[in-house]
Amino acid sequence: MTNPTLPALQTGAGIARLTGAIITPIALVMVGATALVWVSLPAVPSTDDWVTLAVTAAFVPVLAGIGLPLLVVGARRLARLRRVMREGVPVAAVITAITGLSTDPDERGASRIDLAVPAPGGGTVNARVRQVVPLPLVKFMAPGVRVPARVDPADPTVAVIDWRFAEPRERIAGSVLFDLAAGLIS
Repeated sequence: MTNPTLPALQTGAGIARLTGAIITPIALVMVGATALVWVSLPAVPSTDDWVTLAVTAAFVPVLAGIGLPLLVVGARRLARLRRVMREGVPVAAVITAITGLSTDPDERGASRIDLAVPAPGGGTVNARVRQVVPLPLVKFMAPGVRVPARVDPADPTVAVIDWRFAEPRERIAGSVLFDLAAGLIS
């Protein structure tokens, strides 16, 4: 059996990492732009020159303050989710709430899905995942639906839905009927 993988852009953590990877280099470019503005100042700078320098320099900490945390936190969270996908315990979780679900292929993003996950000692724990729901399954996702998930054995509140094993409800019932009919015929 091959190792399951978790594509980066299928999770909120991957999207955060990508956003940070885009914003952080822009902050570095802004450092260069600030240096160019500084070098290009005339011998006697006007007020407009100082304002241009201040505005250019102000973008650096703002962009770095947004981009670096997104990059670091997103990368760490994505690494943890990938580890859970590879080494986590498979469970059948139940969707308790779902938001951000879209059937439009051009406007799909990571949905926030709240799950009731079976706890190791009995009972359930709540887990929240941010993942992109595969387009063929979007119309079947609703509260009360069982989905295959993998959870961190050390912390069952960290979960990943394993979409490889999720099937539409009609398909499951249809395949059982098909198997029964095929068994009767042969």
